Amino acid sequence: MEEVIDRWGNRITLTDERWQHIIEWHPELERFDADVWETIRKGRRRQDPIDPQKYKYVYPVEGLPFGLTHIVVVVRIAARKFVVTAYGIEKKGGR
Repeated sequence: MEEVIDRWGNRITLTDERWQHIIEWHPELERFDADVWETIRKGRRRQDPIDPQKYKYVYPVEGLPFGLTHIVVVVRIAARKFVVTAYGIEKKGGR
């Protein structure tokens, strides 16, 4: 388990179990663990309109495969703050 603090002062954890989930379903991120952390530290954050405890952090990352341009990290911010999943997306037009 590892932790990182986001720009809003939240201490976010990523458990080994969640990391295994991420690389099982999104193996293209396996070499990009440092970029997942960077996404939480510096990314733009949007609150889910249906689940107010869920946030998506989005950050551009160079070198992702398959034409992907950004990493999205889904975080639950409740009593325990933790990464739910992460995946890559292709986003046109920069940040």
